[in-house]
Amino acid sequence: MKRKQFLYWFSIVLEIFLIFFSGGNSSRADAASDVNSAISNGLTEIAQKGSQIDSRADTASDVNSAISTGLTEIAQKGSQIDAWDATCLVFGDNGITDLQAQYAYKSILKNNDFLSGGSQGLNGISDVSAVNGLVAIGKDPTNVNGKNLVADIVKDANNAARVKDANNPAIAYSIVNDLEALSTGSYGQASETARTSLTKKLIGMQDQKTGLWNGFDKVDYTARAILALSMNTNQPGVADALNTAVKAVSNHLYQENGGFADSRNTMFGAENAYDDVTMTNALASAGVNVYVPLKGKTDYVAPVQRVLDQHPVSAGNSAMLIQQATWTFEQARFTRNGGKGSIFAFNQTDAAKPGEIVSIKAAAITKKWSIINDPQATPAAQGDALNLVDQILATYVSKLSADSTSSAAIADRAAGIMAFNHVTVSHAAPATPVMPPTVTNNNVTVVNNPASSSSASSSSSATSTSSSSSVPISTPTVSGKPVKKASHRSIVYALTTVKLYRSSNFTKSNLTKTYKKRARINRPMFLVISQQTNKQGHAIYRVKDINSGKTGYTLSGSKYFAHAYYSAKVTRIKVINPKGINEYGKVNLTSKKRHVKKNASLNVRKVVNYGRSNRMQLTNGRYITANKKFILATKIKKSSQNTRPSTPTATTTGTTTTTNNLPSTTPTLPVAPTNPVTPSNDANTITTTISIHADGATIASGSIKVNSGASALDALQAFAQQQGLALTYTGSGATAYVTGINGYNAGPAGTMTGWLYSVNGTEPGSSMGVYTLKDGDSISMTYNK
Repeated sequence: MKRKQFLYWFSIVLEIFLIFFSGGNSSRADAASDVNSAISNGLTEIAQKGSQIDSRADTASDVNSAISTGLTEIAQKGSQIDAWDATCLVFGDNGITDLQAQYAYKSILKNNDFLSGGSQGLNGISDVSAVNGLVAIGKDPTNVNGKNLVADIVKDANNAARVKDANNPAIAYSIVNDLEALSTGSYGQASETARTSLTKKLIGMQDQKTGLWNGFDKVDYTARAILALSMNTNQPGVADALNTAVKAVSNHLYQENGGFADSRNTMFGAENAYDDVTMTNALASAGVNVYVPLKGKTDYVAPVQRVLDQHPVSAGNSAMLIQQATWTFEQARFTRNGGKGSIFAFNQTDAAKPGEIVSIKAAAITKKWSIINDPQATPAAQGDALNLVDQILATYVSKLSADSTSSAAIADRAAGIMAFNHVTVSHAAPATPVMPPTVTNNNVTVVNNPASSSSASSSSSATSTSSSSSVPISTPTVSGKPVKKASHRSIVYALTTVKLYRSSNFTKSNLTKTYKKRARINRPMFLVISQQTNKQGHAIYRVKDINSGKTGYTLSGSKYFAHAYYSAKVTRIKVINPKGINEYGKVNLTSKKRHVKKNASLNVRKVVNYGRSNRMQLTNGRYITANKKFILATKIKKSSQNTRPSTPTATTTGTTTTTNNLPSTTPTLPVAPTNPVTPSNDANTITTTISIHADGATIASGSIKVNSGASALDALQAFAQQQGLALTYTGSGATAYVTGINGYNAGPAGTMTGWLYSVNGTEPGSSMGVYTLKDGDSISMTYNK
């Protein structure tokens, strides 16, 4: 016991030293700067090991900026990444890489006292960090190189729970640390029994007069107790204890500047960045919205804003402060988006789903608006990119909905956002008339997230693979040059269902075989013999089935086919073939050197042309296949040559353009008309575009031609009829009011639920029934709930 007391007091002295000497500038940033400037400046400062972000906008955006800044700082530490760093990275938008996870695992084995051959460390801190890190990277803490870390924690937890002197600082911190560690997952009956015992013990330690927990640092210990209990809300008495604690924190510890301090502790009760971060994280874990002042304190600063003002994730701060602040921002965002409980409770059923679905939909909206607002993008390129974002969103929303644990949902959200980030769109318009589209020899594949996930991949998307953790996405870009014919006798594989005809006349009687859409590793491959346009006006290939030798004709284009072999500047790949691949000493794939199993990552020096089937030379000088059915490019050096012509997905009838959207069960996000609207030359008619949005998704978007002098309501009625939308409204002229579109109805009088409209980005001060449109106006309808 004396050893633990000594270690406890030593930790307090160490923390005080860090507080006063490690940094944490509290100067406020420029509130007038926008979030993009904050993110850009913050990441630049981090990269240059500067001091802090020098611009700031709204609080919610600042949290995202701070998270990004913190993760960047963590990632730069490379081989120094430890368990807490790994936890931060896993909860970040892009997840954790294989290499980072390996560094974290080695760090855990080295630094945890039990796993490295010693005895339990400082009041359970070493154990709780190890368990969090292990679970975050997908390792089992009950079997780490043959050692059961959980069993050791249970042993210590049982000892702590039996000690009568619960006010002993060493015992107090052992209780919260052991409880948090055991609450990260389900580890058997002994662990659950210990959790119940520790929870009861912790509730019993709550001061009945103040509602707080008494410790050397009351702010820190109360925060740790709240965090541990928030991971055990199903235990008896926890809900009441948390409610009491949150009120007590607001009444006794909350400061006007948004921070937390114990005014009765004259020596160590002063506010500091560590306590502010820890308490903000705890309150968010307990379900408190830390983006606003605590209840009854409207003239106070919000807790998360106070943390932001201290710039805790800036370069130059201690590693511990960067870690704690980063996961605090992640927890705050998680709770604000609808997540329940602590992010460290990895096995929570459905807890992370609401927040992760909100996050991925928001990321999709951001990506689509960036595509729509790109002034140099061609309409066809925009259409392709927007449709791809829709496909990615549908795939990952489906995966998130099927996830059964928080960790799975977090991993799938990270993989989806990474896929969005790799969708690109061409900036160059064709200089000459374009030939029928064809597949180029440069198909770029998006990085897949290595974080573990329990969800199964969707078989309904062209982006599916056999991997259960992520979905590789083919990223179309549009070439700025006239499309050339396919390379003679190049090899492609089918992305979706394709049909083979015995002649170029595509009739039912000439159909010889239908190839159903398959997962990537099972896609049928074809040798392209020639390309032409048939009598029906379709761009087609004459192909030979690589497997059966059957020849015939099929539709061509990037919607149907992609090159089966990489030719872009790939620098890293992941093996996706279930049976693995071989490394060879020669480019003709002879002189086998070793077998590489599925999911292994390999570094690539270059892609080597070898007839119709390319090879990859690894950095070790050996050769592997470049076939996309066997490997997935996870890193590609950017190049203007990595382009792939696409087939426009829009259909145009007269002056009306519509975009092929996903099925009605999966609402799409903002989409731009594939044909830009230009002023009409007809003096009697005008053209306007209309987009209708609800729940962060787009119900419909397109253009409509109406008579000159028409009102905004006239155009909406015509558009609704064109799109087959259910539209209801009351009144006419100045009293006209839209009451419902496709089941999204206005609420009772006195509520804010209903439809708002704007024209060219501005809300008119009049009813839609009297607003007269001009040629080229753009109407936006948004459902407010």
